[in-house]
Amino acid sequence: MRLARLARKYQSIGLITLSLLVGAIMTFIALPFLTRLYSVNDFGQYGVALAFVSVLSTVANLRLDQALLVAKPEHQKSLIFQSIVFSLLFSVLSAVVIGIIYDAEMAVAIAFGVFANTLIQSVYNYKFANEAEWFCAGLNIFRSLIVVTVQLSLPLMLSINLLNSYSVSSLVMIMVMLIYVLSQNVYQISWNAFKNYKDFIFSNTPHTLLNSFSHNLPYYVVAHFVGFQAVGFYSIVERTLRVPINLMSQTIRQFFIRKFYQQDSATEALKSSIFLSLVSLPFFAIFFVLPESFYLMIFGQAWEGIATYFQILALGYWAVFCNPPSSAYLIAKRQSHILFKLQIIELIIKFILFAGLYWLCADKLYMLLAVPVALIFYNFAILAVVWRRPE
Repeated sequence: MRLARLARKYQSIGLITLSLLVGAIMTFIALPFLTRLYSVNDFGQYGVALAFVSVLSTVANLRLDQALLVAKPEHQKSLIFQSIVFSLLFSVLSAVVIGIIYDAEMAVAIAFGVFANTLIQSVYNYKFANEAEWFCAGLNIFRSLIVVTVQLSLPLMLSINLLNSYSVSSLVMIMVMLIYVLSQNVYQISWNAFKNYKDFIFSNTPHTLLNSFSHNLPYYVVAHFVGFQAVGFYSIVERTLRVPINLMSQTIRQFFIRKFYQQDSATEALKSSIFLSLVSLPFFAIFFVLPESFYLMIFGQAWEGIATYFQILALGYWAVFCNPPSSAYLIAKRQSHILFKLQIIELIIKFILFAGLYWLCADKLYMLLAVPVALIFYNFAILAVVWRRPE
């Protein structure tokens, strides 16, 4: 009985991970086509929009989508309704503010993106809480399929930039999800359940918001000081390097959290982190020897100069491979606050380096050196913390 329950548990994790992998593969296959359909500047605007969407989505619905994972069954549908209302109001307010700072296209894209993100995540967490893993896996694939299909097909039918394509794909997802919520009666008009989950606003939001802001900070800085053209290069490189890392590290971290929950071995965590970093080093070293012509063959002639961006960021993302075993050890030992403190220091280092490099370097592109330096500090600082822990 116990073995059967464990098998179902890890089968669901494998199913969700596989669906994320399928979505990532679809995106990677589409990328060489997208870089030929849209300009570098288009990708820059798109990257900035996604950066805003990523940060704003963490607070748009007051984290009530996360509360769905632990909510009582009688509260779940009410939380979905409240999450939708909060997210809709927040998205409208965000559109007004961003429209003043940027323009209407950017404001609409971000508003639709935030609302689509929170709506999908609320439905996803509701189904996951009710052990509907197949639905969740299908939703992951559906999400990637809609984005890729819209972005590939619209330029063939009309003149449109990537930002507007993103708005259309977000609108399609919003309509589909609202139809599902209304037709399946997956909501309940009530405001009482919200009062029982206020702790999610105060305990979960700060760390999530800080993490998202720190990760997306380069988009804001580069867009402001260098321009959308540079952000376009950065967004392609960041997507190429980070997506597979995230998929692999999430799976590896889940394994090590389970492992270190059952045994207390800081040495084992340290050895595993060093092993992963050494194994992955040759892969990232390749980016320092690949010629520019290789990248142009993949992304198109308009992306001349992208090799420099790969070389700047590759070393930092290599350091991320040190993270999963060591961070999993701290999480398993209920020491997540250490990660939070280190992330605050990483963010401060990024700010200092961005400011220093801006004043020291004539070519503002080299402000991006702040990213790998900060990543190296954060990930190796986690290693140092684990190394100093007594057995």
